[in-house]
Amino acid sequence: MKWKIIKKFSVGNRICFGYKDVLAEYPDKDPGYLSKVLADMVRKGMLLKLFRDLYHVIPLNADPRTYSPDSRLVARCVMKGRDYYVAYSSAMHILGLSDQPGVKTMIVTRRQVQPSIQTIAGKEFHFINHTHSRFFGYEATWVTNQEQVMVSDLEKTIVDAVSKPRLCGGIPGVGKAIIRSKERTEMDKLFYYLSRHGSHVAKKRYLFLSDSLGMEWTPDHERMLRESGSSISLLDPAGPNQGVKNSRFGLKINIKVDSLMDRL
Repeated sequence: MKWKIIKKFSVGNRICFGYKDVLAEYPDKDPGYLSKVLADMVRKGMLLKLFRDLYHVIPLNADPRTYSPDSRLVARCVMKGRDYYVAYSSAMHILGLSDQPGVKTMIVTRRQVQPSIQTIAGKEFHFINHTHSRFFGYEATWVTNQEQVMVSDLEKTIVDAVSKPRLCGGIPGVGKAIIRSKERTEMDKLFYYLSRHGSHVAKKRYLFLSDSLGMEWTPDHERMLRESGSSISLLDPAGPNQGVKNSRFGLKINIKVDSLMDRL
């Protein structure tokens, strides 16, 4: 029975399956018996138990004592049947906008997941709920030679980053991502995403960083600046509520921008 289960759930990209999937596949078998078989497969290193009744097939050539599955693929398994996308620092790493993947795998969901920070298969996952209006801009993306997961596209990754810099290595990480994505960014899409996202402070941070980094300033930049409101927001939301107010961008510059640019 064990090898039947392995064969059944190792085809295609079906690297994960649940207890209910096994029950549906073998309706003639006693549920208690199947539960014992799965538990025995975990003990023998054939399966890795990820989460509740969710299992991951351990490759035959892997050492079950040290095997660690790709966290992006684990996210896809955990979010099976639900809308999600890999985002923030995790998406930045996939898209080549940062060198470090981050300690946590960042997953955006439509519905709140509790607890929002979980350890699954020895790795940390951070589940971030986005409202319907901000859940957009993602696509199936190759993360291995054979597997795809849903990942925020380049422009949405930038928008999410300026919205919540603390999830993307802070303002220095966001600035680096903007620079690295410069040649690949579809500016019309980026400005549409910024408008659709609806956060004035996200617009202000993007425009300020673009200007500070010496990027091309266009009429679209100027138009978005005019539409960004007159309130004063923090450039770095994780920094102190102090600093020089920049009235042009509507930001309180609460970090040393000169040193920031040197670090990029």
